Parts: sequence; structure tokens; C-alpha cells
Amino acid sequence: MNQYNRLLGRIAEEFHVFKGKTETEAAWKSRIIYSLLGRMGYASLWDIREDLQPVSVVHFKNRIESILESYLEMYPELRLFYPDDISELSKEIYNIFLCTGQVYHTSYRITPAIKAVSEKAGIYFWRGMPLDRKPYISGIGNYSFSEDEPAVIQPVDMFQLPQNTLAEQWKYLVYHAKWYPLEVGNEIDFLRTKPPFTYNNWIEKPDISGMVSLARIGLHGNKTYFLYKAEAGRILGSQLPQWIVSDNYYRTLSNGCLASVGRLPVSTYHVDGKIVQLRIHYLLPPAELNLIKLYSWPESCVDIPDDFNRIFDYQVFLAIKSILEPIGYTFIEE
Repeated sequence: MNQYNRLLGRIAEEFHVFKGKTETEAAWKSRIIYSLLGRMGYASLWDIREDLQPVSVVHFKNRIESILESYLEMYPELRLFYPDDISELSKEIYNIFLCTGQVYHTSYRITPAIKAVSEKAGIYFWRGMPLDRKPYISGIGNYSFSEDEPAVIQPVDMFQLPQNTLAEQWKYLVYHAKWYPLEVGNEIDFLRTKPPFTYNNWIEKPDISGMVSLARIGLHGNKTYFLYKAEAGRILGSQLPQWIVSDNYYRTLSNGCLASVGRLPVSTYHVDGKIVQLRIHYLLPPAELNLIKLYSWPESCVDIPDDFNRIFDYQVFLAIKSILEPIGYTFIEE
């Protein structure tokens, strides 16, 4: 394998993918390849078709899968870092790009997003940059330290993050709730409002302390959500509109509910040289989670989507941290 060792080293230098002090060589190489897959998938958007139409989603995913297969043939010892079904990985990368606005999707085809730059803590986050610009890469997200491309948009707008804090969003809903008696049956789940939060976040019994919390009813993928509270021996409910809770955006409410009473679990991180190992201890809302996933590596591609254990470039992590903390998230160094 010595003939190929310098190849990954050159890629790491180009993308500025640094090895952690205690990180194994194999784990570092798997992260280099992951970043390369994102870059080559993005590059495939410029492949020229005879009919001049944008490339298909299938083309994008196939490029990632073919690149990964080629590198695993050169580095068979890294195969254990990737899933048996590599289409799961190409799907994950595509979803991250789509959900963070890196690509536009229309009729099974995708195109690069319009160029935009945002800045936080000295990190310039890129979107829609042409391929001749050489980026720094953390995870599959492109960034730089250069002011050659001035920031034209705020990070909260670029990544569709909430403008208000979690607690403020929650209090607004509670203030405007219209309450009525709620019949409690076996089919209703109630948000877990007290630790430990290491198990299912939904339980069968309501919180009867009087605090306002969340409840849901219905089949998986078709659930109706309510605010609820215990009052005078009854359970009162206030149904939430579907647009607020669809596509997992109910997580903004679950995080807001816990943040409003000081119970939202903190995320912890460990600095290992020039990288950071992040542990997320409560499932984040889609916008916040997708931002994290864009600019970080999964601890293991075998277990994708890995929504709780991520690895960052150190300086990028500090910038992301400074974006998310004003919203109401807490990060503590271990």
C-alpha cells in the first residue's frame, strides 16, 4: 500500500484535513476519503450532458459510489469504515447537500446553488463556489479564511436557522395556545421532560407538574402534535399546525420545551490536536443538525446517519459553536 500512501497525503494537504493527535492513521484516511467523496460529488454537477440539461440525482450518487469503490480497492484495510451498502453513504451525502442549500433539486435533476458566502469567527462558509476555487474542507463543507469573497449573508440565513432562541420560540407557541380537554389514551406519546434522556424521548405517561410540554398521536410518519398541560386533574391540549412539526421540525419544539425549563442536555466535545470530537446528547432540529453534518465527519460511516457523534476541524467547530450558542445550545469541553 506504500505506493498509494502519498496520494491520500496530498489530498489531505489540498483540503487541509488534519490528523488528530490520538487518531489512528486508518481513521484519518477514512475521513480524507469522505471529504473527497463530497468534493467529487459536487464536481459531478458540472459534467456536461449532450442535451445541456443538469445532471441527475442518480449521476451524482453514482459518481460518489464509483469513487469510493476505487479507493477501497486501493485501501482495502479501510473497508471496515464504510457500510456494506455504499449507496447509503451516497444518499447521506446527497441529503446533506440538499438540506443545507448546497444544491438545487428539480425534476430528479440537481444544479449547484447560487454563490454565497457567510462569515463567523473568522471562518468564511462557502456555497455554490466554482470548482476553480480551492477550498478548505471540514466534513464535506467548503470554507476559507480569506476575505477575497466578502460575506454577503448571515449564517442563520444561509443555513435557515431560527432567528429567535429555542426558549423564545417555545414561549410564543405557549402564549398563543388555545386549550381544550384532551382525551388521554394508550396511543398518545408524551415528551420525556426529565432525565435520563439516553432512552426513548417519548413516554406513555404525561408530565403532571403543570409545565407545558408536547404530546403526539398517530402512526409513524403521520402524527398529530399537541401542546399539553395538566390542570385541575385534567389534561388540556392545544393542537399544533402540521407545517410547524412536519419533516422532523417538531424537534425545534422538543428542544425549546426543555430549554425553557433549563433541562436541554448539553453537547460535549474533546479537543484532539487540530480536530474536535463532538458528542450530541439530544437530537437536534433538522436545520441545526444538517449544518453540523455538512461541516463534520461522522465518527463512523458504517452507522450513518450518525447524528450524535461527529468530528470537526477545530477552528470550524469554534465557528459553528458560536453560531448555535445564541440559539440556546450549550457546548462543554470534556
